[in-house]
Amino acid sequence: MAARMDAKGLLNDNDLRPEYRIALAYAHPDDRLAYHAMFELDRRLAEIVAGCSEPMIGQLRLAWWRDVLGKQPADRPSGEPLVAAMNAAWGAHSSSLQTMVDAWEVILLAETLDRNAALQFVEGRGASWTALASGPLAKESSAEISLAAQAWFFADLLSHLSDAEEREVVAALGDSTQLRSPRLPRRLRPFAILSALGSRALAAGGISPMEGRGAALLALRIGIFGR
Repeated sequence: MAARMDAKGLLNDNDLRPEYRIALAYAHPDDRLAYHAMFELDRRLAEIVAGCSEPMIGQLRLAWWRDVLGKQPADRPSGEPLVAAMNAAWGAHSSSLQTMVDAWEVILLAETLDRNAALQFVEGRGASWTALASGPLAKESSAEISLAAQAWFFADLLSHLSDAEEREVVAALGDSTQLRSPRLPRRLRPFAILSALGSRALAAGGISPMEGRGAALLALRIGIFGR
């Protein structure tokens, strides 16, 4: 189907982090573009926040994406591969990804990462997993998806923090929620891989999710067997 075209026609796998490339490799062919577009949007938003010295400029750039996602596909600007990918794989469902934009804006505006900001950030990014399951994949959402997302996004956030106090806040949140990697349906295998990597990283004290030989072996096992 044209709406499920190969992601390679619009987006470049090499732009993604290793763990996302691994997860994407186990996506069902019909779902690959939807996953890739979501991962790429998250990467673009992260670049905006990391590269802005002036919060107001960052807000304007984030607002552009929020506005694009909120429009009907036919009304979105042409010429941007990621927008084309969103149109093809997400259609009008991409409006649900505005919560991801909001999450990155929390980080952009936060002077310090306190408990509330960390929760908003993780929950906002994690909502994209539920949005994918209930939107493009047309699967019923569940608490298990949300739990799996938190395991990944808390670990991802913690691995990017260097400030001791901020790391303590995020580590405590991850520990208090007793995050684990639930078994997910086959069409959600990429999420299962990321969630398992996140749980492993949190258990090891907040290491990078792909640190150590065990990470690749874990991703391979989850990718093949699902658990």
